[in-house]
Amino acid sequence: MQMTQNATSGIQDAALILARVGGILIVLGGALLLGVGAFVLPHFDFTGVTVPPNLPASSVPALASAIVGIMGAFGLVSGGIVLLSAIMLLRNNGSWKTWGALILVFSVLSFVGMAGFVLGAVLGMAGGILALWPRPPVQQA
Repeated sequence: MQMTQNATSGIQDAALILARVGGILIVLGGALLLGVGAFVLPHFDFTGVTVPPNLPASSVPALASAIVGIMGAFGLVSGGIVLLSAIMLLRNNGSWKTWGALILVFSVLSFVGMAGFVLGAVLGMAGGILALWPRPPVQQA
């Protein structure tokens, strides 16, 4: 009984740590993309880029900035949800499956917005899977 409880506690600790670190990396990646989209791409020189005939060349920086900015905002939101879910894992012991599923889903969805340098999404997915890991029932003494 003590061995099983310690192993379960180790899995829970690993899930908490992996999900938190993954969420932080996803938030940082989203913030980086958002910053690049807002401050770097509007001033970037796109003169060598071939544009479709019906698209004015002057709109390319704004278009690229908008696309990268939206990807960054999506990464920021999904990373925030992963991080919030990891914090809620710590506070709510009874809802591990719910928070684990949210961590797993939004870690996968974070691939739209840079995925926390890919490492954040991988760590978040590992934390979500460990949070969903079946636990042995607690026996009352």
